[in-house]
Amino acid sequence: MLAAYHQKVEKTEKKKEGAVSRPRIPIWIQAAFLSVVLAYLAFMSAVGGAVLARYMLPVVPLVILALVSTLWRRARYWKFIVGAVAIAFVAGLFSNPPYGFSLEDNLAYRDYIVLHAEASRFLTMQYPGKRVLTAWPASDELTRPWLGYVSQGFRVVRVEDFSVSEMDAVAQARGQFDVALVFSTKYQPPHPLFGVDSWDAWQQIKERFFGYHRDLLPEDIAQRLGGTITYRKERNGQWIAVIAVER
Repeated sequence: MLAAYHQKVEKTEKKKEGAVSRPRIPIWIQAAFLSVVLAYLAFMSAVGGAVLARYMLPVVPLVILALVSTLWRRARYWKFIVGAVAIAFVAGLFSNPPYGFSLEDNLAYRDYIVLHAEASRFLTMQYPGKRVLTAWPASDELTRPWLGYVSQGFRVVRVEDFSVSEMDAVAQARGQFDVALVFSTKYQPPHPLFGVDSWDAWQQIKERFFGYHRDLLPEDIAQRLGGTITYRKERNGQWIAVIAVER
């Protein structure tokens, strides 16, 4: 099929006054692409447990193929456009956007893993056998040595996040843990796009439909828990800290 298509391309390419006439991808092939994409969207909508961009990776190549084909047919300098998009994609791997996003979307997730690995090593050296207050995924990192973060598992008291409501609730049960491993569970841009994150209506929409919350800073958490920060590190807008709870 592809061989026949390329033969058709070679036969129909004609240069007229600097312009090139190129055939489109056959309609039936485009319809097949669209059917696969829609079927995949429907399937993931039915069984998917979270809204993650990486879930769409299996069908993204079909969309890219159709878009590049359109540029190849319509734009004289299509190679420059595709090159600019590729450069933007690579730049996006190393730089964070001016809005909240899933850390898995670029190399920010590497920073996330490095921060957690270093904090876990600090806990292993300084507080072996202690009871640790933390949230997921650090709760799994500290209790499952086969993940590679710790050599021996910790006893963990798990919370959902480090929001005001959660920290005020666990502050009443400080006797259940010895230290707290707190970290930024969501990326907060230093300069949000158009200041949209400061709109109360937008905050309410995110809280209601997307489980949004705002993490307290380590200093605020330490104050609520009655503890002292013994370890803290930041990396490209993310942070993690260890708080020793005072008796």
